[in-house]
Amino acid sequence: MKIILQKTDSGEEEIIIRYREMTRKISDVVKLFSDSDSRMAGTKDDARQVYYFAPEDVYYFETVEGVAYAYLEKEVYRLREKLEEIVYRYGELGIARCTRTMAVNLYKVDWLKSQPGGRILAALKNGEKVVISRKYAETLREQLRRGSPDVER
Repeated sequence: MKIILQKTDSGEEEIIIRYREMTRKISDVVKLFSDSDSRMAGTKDDARQVYYFAPEDVYYFETVEGVAYAYLEKEVYRLREKLEEIVYRYGELGIARCTRTMAVNLYKVDWLKSQPGGRILAALKNGEKVVISRKYAETLREQLRRGSPDVER
């Protein structure tokens, strides 16, 4: 496969893919560029290998020693983004802050239970439990009261 890059000073950027037969590799490249805003990239132990996944598949995000991680059902990926950026960018997909160092995917919550001190215990569909701090609990309660147009998700 030959790759040609051309710099342009005007006009819209474009990607042209010429192929004889649609292969999985070409299909993956097309997906990468056409869905770039709705996909996340992360690494595992080997930081050279990049994995792509949908933010909707993430159960929760956590920052540990300044590094953000995405926790999916069975995988954990290290992210380049900061937690604040993740919540801002994917908030409309149900990603909500639950502590200073965590954000949870509300669509992956199985049940919620009020706790002493104004906190909320959230049980996720993968069996894990997350405590929503008092600081973020009221915001979450307000979100749940307002509802969402795509609650049936």
